[in-house]
Amino acid sequence: MHGAGNNGASAVSIVSSTEDMKLLIAITVAEYRERLQEFFSEHQVSYYNEIEMKGMRKLEQQHRLGNWFGQRTMGVDNIAFISFVGDEQASSLQEKLLQCKAEMPQCNINAYVINVESGV
Repeated sequence: MHGAGNNGASAVSIVSSTEDMKLLIAITVAEYRERLQEFFSEHQVSYYNEIEMKGMRKLEQQHRLGNWFGQRTMGVDNIAFISFVGDEQASSLQEKLLQCKAEMPQCNINAYVINVESGV
């Protein structure tokens, strides 16, 4: 793909400055959506995506009277937040989330940081 007037230079380039770029994925139950939104705002995460999803848990043992609703799985409404952040911000966010979980042990927030090797 070539742009007009750019001497044949590619209009699409590979992002080369991803050395310190991280992909942050935070997943929680839908009831904590606002709390995680506030958390991201407090820690200057300006851009992120929210994805609604259903978390499933397969029931290993069925009750002796049978399953009244005819399902062998149990669903929970979850929400995932996905954002690209710098290395230092990712570390800081993970530390703050650990503190948040310690303060609210019943809060089911899980977060993962993944290295970004390249991008377009």
